[in-house]
Amino acid sequence: MRWSIHTRTAVAFGGLSMVLAAAVLVFVNLMTQRGIVTVLELDDGGACPRADVAGCGTSASPVWTVPEATASARAALPGAPPPEGHTGPSGSVAGVARVGQLVASQQWLWSAVGIGTAGLVAAGAGWLVARAVLRPIGLIRATAERISATTLHERIDLGGPDDEVRRLADTIDALFGRLEQAFEGQRRFVAQASHELRTPLALQRAAIQIGLEDDADPDTIRAVRQELLDANRRNEQLVEGLLDLAEAERGVSGRAQEVDLADVVEGAADASRTRARSAGLDLHVQPGDGLRVAGDPVLVRHLVENLVDNALEYNRPDGFVRIEVTHDGLVVENSGPLVSPETARTLTEPFTRAEQQHPGRRHSGIGLSVVDAVVRAHGWRLAITPRSAGGLVVRVHGVSPV
Repeated sequence: MRWSIHTRTAVAFGGLSMVLAAAVLVFVNLMTQRGIVTVLELDDGGACPRADVAGCGTSASPVWTVPEATASARAALPGAPPPEGHTGPSGSVAGVARVGQLVASQQWLWSAVGIGTAGLVAAGAGWLVARAVLRPIGLIRATAERISATTLHERIDLGGPDDEVRRLADTIDALFGRLEQAFEGQRRFVAQASHELRTPLALQRAAIQIGLEDDADPDTIRAVRQELLDANRRNEQLVEGLLDLAEAERGVSGRAQEVDLADVVEGAADASRTRARSAGLDLHVQPGDGLRVAGDPVLVRHLVENLVDNALEYNRPDGFVRIEVTHDGLVVENSGPLVSPETARTLTEPFTRAEQQHPGRRHSGIGLSVVDAVVRAHGWRLAITPRSAGGLVVRVHGVSPV
């Protein structure tokens, strides 16, 4: 059986109170009896054994009743006359001993009653205190159970003093806020991805329905074929980008290896030189002294390839692309259209595109989203800065060499 916090608090309060009360009362009783023995020894000239308060003086005098003992105890006080019919000190000592025995027994009796009463009172107080302290916890639990994926806008909004429970509620509210943003971003991403996938499919269907008529000539068929191939290529790029994004979101736990970033950059640049040359762009690579990092080789390659592809895609005729490996990361700079700082801050969101210099081509729109996901998966940092003359400077920094 598992006890609730209410019960455990009440039992703890009661038990601790009883233990402390018992310790105090035992100490008081023992010291009281020791004091009585000391007084009897002094009054009886040391004839009273210290270890036997109950039998002190009984060998020299008969057993008295309580009134007689009381009278004898009173007679033992300084200046008091002895009781009638008794003249020796032994009777006075015996009377005091009997009174001491009675006092001790009453002390033990009422001490036990007091300890039990104190335990019950403390347990009740502990129950009330626990109930008052845990009431906000119950509110937090009820709100957390009520909130679902469709009601993430709700908050606990706990009032009261700024204590540990209030800070716990604020932390959970902040968690709900992040979950709301994540769910909203996921819904927006699904809607945008559906739109991006539907557009080329609609183009393919229209090309087939309109361009491939029964009496279509060979030139028309070739044009429709090329259009279908372009649409299929866009679909393929989009699906590959979505897969890369999903792979990057998984993180790199257990898959990190030593990767030479300069080699990856040179490989990506070599694969893009033909494309850059055909577009009239100057592609320049500065590998520096090289940089070996710990990361997922596939994700690092996707990061560099997407940066280079983005720099080539959003450029201008006779422009340039510069790739530099620094001591703590990578810098990719390219010429191109003017980009506002507001637009630059949104380029890592899926399906956000800047102005293209090639209107006939359509980029997947998730290249920098993949870059951002790979950077976050490795614990690095990403900075996108627009150039005053047009284009972007993308920095991947915070990379620790190995």
